[in-house]
Amino acid sequence: SLSLALASSSSPPPCATGFRGILLPEDLQRNKPYWRRGTRPSKQRLGGLRMLRRQTRHSSLRRRRVCTRYMKLHRLARVRRKQLASRGVDSPQSARRVLAVEDADDDDDEEMPQVEQTVSALLSNDQPSPSAASGKASKRGAESSTTCLAATETTAAADGTSEKPRRLVTLLPSVFEGRGPVLFFSYTSACGATQRPMQRAVHTGPEVPKMYYAHTDKVHEYNAVINILRQGGLYRLCADSHRWSLLWSNHPPPETLRAIKPCQKTNHFPGSHHLGRKDLIWRNIARMKTRYGAPYEITPEVFILPREMESFSTTRSKDPEGLWIWKPCSSSCGRGIKVLSSSIAQEEARELGRKRGIIQRYVPEPLLIDGYKFDLRIYVVVLSYDPLKIYINDEGLVRIATEKYSNSPESLSSRTMHLTNYSVNKQSDKFVQNTDGRGAKTGVEKETKGGALNEEEEGSRAFKWSLAELKEYFKQKGLDYEKMTAGIEDLVIKTCLAVELPLRSEWSKALLQEEEGWSARGENGCHRSSCFEIYGFDVLMDSAMKAWLLEVNICPSLSSGSPLDKRIKTKLVADSLTLAGIRP
Repeated sequence: SLSLALASSSSPPPCATGFRGILLPEDLQRNKPYWRRGTRPSKQRLGGLRMLRRQTRHSSLRRRRVCTRYMKLHRLARVRRKQLASRGVDSPQSARRVLAVEDADDDDDEEMPQVEQTVSALLSNDQPSPSAASGKASKRGAESSTTCLAATETTAAADGTSEKPRRLVTLLPSVFEGRGPVLFFSYTSACGATQRPMQRAVHTGPEVPKMYYAHTDKVHEYNAVINILRQGGLYRLCADSHRWSLLWSNHPPPETLRAIKPCQKTNHFPGSHHLGRKDLIWRNIARMKTRYGAPYEITPEVFILPREMESFSTTRSKDPEGLWIWKPCSSSCGRGIKVLSSSIAQEEARELGRKRGIIQRYVPEPLLIDGYKFDLRIYVVVLSYDPLKIYINDEGLVRIATEKYSNSPESLSSRTMHLTNYSVNKQSDKFVQNTDGRGAKTGVEKETKGGALNEEEEGSRAFKWSLAELKEYFKQKGLDYEKMTAGIEDLVIKTCLAVELPLRSEWSKALLQEEEGWSARGENGCHRSSCFEIYGFDVLMDSAMKAWLLEVNICPSLSSGSPLDKRIKTKLVADSLTLAGIRP
C-alpha cells in the first residue's frame, strides 16, 4: 500500500497522481520529505496520508480505465484494417467510404461509439468472399467501394449474420387526459415472475430517439437494476454527459440537483439520511410524538447515546428486568448490534456511554413462527413528499432467525436467536435458502396431524419467506393478516410524515431557495417530482399484532442471493421505475 511505501522507502515513492513526496509545514523549512525523518506522524499528518492514498487510488483507476479503453480501440482498429484489406479495400479513400456507409445507421453513444457494432459485424466474416477477393484486383475509387459493399452484403447474407439489434423502449399511456406516456419496464424472464398485463403497453420502433441512464460507482451495481434498465431499452452513459434520463447514484449533491432538467429523474431525495440514520429518525418521530401523543407510538423507546446516557440509566434502574438492544447510528447488516439486560455491569455501561449510537427497548413479546423470531422487510417507494405519494410493494421478505427464541438472560449473546438479519443468520449451519418453488425448500410446509412441524420438516423449511408465504401461514394459524398490513401502512405513512419537514429544508437549501420549501425549482427546471426513492422498512410484529418500526434502509440491498430474492427484487425495481414516470 502507499502508506507502507512511504514508511519503508528511502526515495520518493512512485505516485500515479504525479506527487513525488509529502512536504508538511515543518518539513518545508528543513526541505526534508516526511519518510526520511523517521518520526511518528500526528493525526493531522495521517489524515493527509489517507487523503493522498485515496486520491492516488482513484487517479490510478481512472488512468487504468483510459489505457484499457485506448488499447481496446487500437486492437479494434487493427482488426478493422485487416478485415477491410481482405475485402479488397487497399486505399484510405475507399476505406473511408466503406466505413461511412457501414456506420451511417450506427449512432450508439456508449463508451466507444460506432466501433463495437461495426467491428462485431466485420469479425463475423472471417473468410473473404470470392467477390471481395476479385475486387482487390479490379477498379479503384468508387467502383472498388461499390464492390466491397456488395461483398459485405453477400457475405453477411451467406453467414446469416446481422447487426446488433437496437434496444427499443416500451411506453405506457397515461390514464389522465393531457399527460404524455411514460416508460414501461417489464420483468425479466430469468427472475421467474409472472409478467404484468401488457394490454396498455405500446411497443415502439426505431423512430423513437435513444434513451440513456447513468449509473455511478458511488453505489453498488446490482444485476436487478442493470438488467431491468437494459431490457427497458436504455443505454448506459457516463454521468458527466448529462444526457441521461435516469441517474442511479447516491444522494445527489446540490450542484447535481441544480443541473437536473425537467425530464430527468434520480433515485434519491437530498437529505433522506434523516430517515436512514437511526438517531435522526428517532428525533423526528419523538418530535411528532411530543406533538400528537399516543398515535405516534410506532417505535420502541430509544435513547441517543452518549447525550442521553443519564436518562437511560434512570429508566434502566426503574425496570431491572427489561431488555435493550444497542445499535450504531449508521451501520447495517447487523454490524455492532448487542442485546443487553438492565442489569449490565457498570464498566459496560460506561463503555456504552462513550460510544455514538442508540439503545432501543427490546420488544418483550415478539410474534413467533413456530418458536422462531422474525421481522419483515417492507419495500416502499416514495415519488413525492408534497403531495405525499407512497406506494407499498405487495411483496416483501420475511426474515427468520435460525435459533428458537428465548428471553432468558443467558441467551442474550446468541445473535442468531435475537437478530433476524439475513447477513447474520446465513452464517448459521441451520440456515436453509428459499428456492421459491424451484426445489424442495420453500417457506410454508404442510402441518402434521398435531398442528406442529416434525423435526424433518422443520429442518427442511427455509428461513426467508415472501409475504405471500406468510399470509398462507397466518391462514393456517388463524391470524389476521389484514390487520397486520393495515398497521404497517399506518406506520409507513406516519414515518414519512415525520421526516417531511427536514427533507423539505434540505431540498430548498440545495436549490438555494430556502423560503420556497418544496416549491423551489432548479436553474434548469428541477422540481419536487424529479426524485424518487426506494426504502426498506424493517418492521417487527408483537404477539398483540402491533407493528413496531425498527429502522429504515434508504439504500436497501437489491442483491439476488436466492431465487426468491431475484424474483421479488427484480419486480421491485421494474415496478419502481415504471412508477417513477420516466418520459421519452
